[in-house]
Amino acid sequence: MIETVLHEALRDSVDEVLEKMFFAETLGEASDARPEPDDIAVEVPFEGELAGVMCLHLTAASAHEIAADFLGIDAAEISPTQVSEVACELANMICGSVLSRVESTVAFRLGVPRIVTSPEGPPAASSPHSPYCVQLSKGRIAVCIAT
Repeated sequence: MIETVLHEALRDSVDEVLEKMFFAETLGEASDARPEPDDIAVEVPFEGELAGVMCLHLTAASAHEIAADFLGIDAAEISPTQVSEVACELANMICGSVLSRVESTVAFRLGVPRIVTSPEGPPAASSPHSPYCVQLSKGRIAVCIAT
């Protein structure tokens, strides 16, 4: 039951946050979640009734596009630091949205999002906990919650 609730919350949160806060349109679930050498991975630990970590894995192209859209600047002007900071902010927003949907009546605490090395590939490929992978116009995003 919790797997279904988490997957639905992930799907709804990813789609909503990308559309409303990052001006990015999702093109449906992605079937291919194989890692690319320059992918970016972010983890956000959380505590509450559910405790665990949310993992966000972005292709470099999707991270760059999202950062440019979010900051409202030309993609050619984006620095690697800005891309990393926006990826962390995206992870933070998605995690907060998911937990608000799942734990709507209890308090929870988010940890600080951090960029991590992810040799296993995206969460969708390495974690059994409710993965959701979505295709964007440039690249894809995979998200999962491990409790």
